[in-house]
Amino acid sequence: MVGQTLPQIWTVKEIAGYLKVDESAVLRELQSGSLHGFQVGKEWRCSDTDLLSYISKLGSKVEHDQLQPPEISEHDVNWEIAEIKPFDFGWPKKGGGSYVEHYDKGFEATRMINGRHCTLRVGFGNREAAGLMRRRVTIWLGNRAVVEFAGSNDHDKDGLLAGIIRLRGGRQLSPYQRVPDEYKGFRVERYNSIVEGRRASTNMAVVVHKDDVKSMLEHAVIRATWKELI
Repeated sequence: MVGQTLPQIWTVKEIAGYLKVDESAVLRELQSGSLHGFQVGKEWRCSDTDLLSYISKLGSKVEHDQLQPPEISEHDVNWEIAEIKPFDFGWPKKGGGSYVEHYDKGFEATRMINGRHCTLRVGFGNREAAGLMRRRVTIWLGNRAVVEFAGSNDHDKDGLLAGIIRLRGGRQLSPYQRVPDEYKGFRVERYNSIVEGRRASTNMAVVVHKDDVKSMLEHAVIRATWKELI
């Protein structure tokens, strides 16, 4: 060790602050191996050399991506998707009756799932979430709502929507739990990094573009499968 200089060591919080991202995003990069690091007990650490290498790779990826045509979805499954007319849906209320919500845009999607011919309906509307009126998307299997998405705070510009990930028991996926294999290939981030506001969940969510209906459907299929609806 004589004559050698020890590298600077960074914590997850310090890396997140430096990169101006959420800590959960840094943890995912470390856990996947995209950002090299090491663990001391349960705590992740990263050297300045590894962080510089990671930033350099990101710069190369941006330059490469700028030369490539944009892709909306990684989930190129054989869905048969047809646009349908605007529709209303009656949400049941406690004590009886229903609250009718209008969806100004809709789709009907069909494919074989687990040997069964399944049809899901997708509705785009507007509803309050985290203290703001937002673009909302709901996906039903039959008359059962399976998943919902809420628009980002800058949805008009970025077109992003976030849908919370619920595990088999119904609990939300926390930032400190491993992302299930079923969600590999999805963009997964903390919900309140996209939907910022009052009482926004701090747990993990699928993030999609408003035009990426296939990824929304795949999220719904995972949830419906875990709930044993299909």
